[in-house]
Amino acid sequence: PDNINYFIGLWVRDSTAGLGTLTFYTSDKASFAALGHSITDVDTNEIMSVGKGELVKSSVVSVKKGVPGSPGELRGVFSVPEVEIGIINENKDYGLFGKVTNPSVIPPAEPLPAAANEEIKPGPAEIICTVDESGPQKFAVNIIKIIGNKKDKFKNMIIEVTDNRLIEKTGGIVQGMSGSPIIQNGKITGAVTHVFINDPKKGYGIFIENMLQELT
Repeated sequence: PDNINYFIGLWVRDSTAGLGTLTFYTSDKASFAALGHSITDVDTNEIMSVGKGELVKSSVVSVKKGVPGSPGELRGVFSVPEVEIGIINENKDYGLFGKVTNPSVIPPAEPLPAAANEEIKPGPAEIICTVDESGPQKFAVNIIKIIGNKKDKFKNMIIEVTDNRLIEKTGGIVQGMSGSPIIQNGKITGAVTHVFINDPKKGYGIFIENMLQELT
């Protein structure tokens, strides 16, 4: 009928921004992967689709230290003027994936081989993360358990921070460290993905093979 008005209710989340860690870029500086887990909607817990996204340079300006029951976080700012490193094309279970658009801002580094899942063993390892203005640093951790692909896709191993420098600075693993590469025996084994809420020294990591399978 002409006298009836129709209405539609829309709930739109059009953008998101946050601080995370670049896990790796390919040796030809063409593609990259970050985080080790997807970005999900805080209300629906669904993976957010990507229309357009950028990987940009940022600086850590402060740290909220993690304590049992309250996860910490890295607090940072994007570079001004904003320096784009790459374009994010996909937000998947295993992380953010995209193409490098500005390889000149990536400093030269020696490529690391990727470890096969069966090579990763409980024992000493390192993570690379940025927690202050000093830039990326290596910190000692211990891989305490290999879970494999039997549980959650991005919870393949349990790690524990053993480096007193990092514990003093952050309390262990904090938000913003997701994607920090895990190195063992000279190979990249995966990336940090989650912290244990009740024990911030411990957290989960994803196998690098799982991330590489999603790289396009």
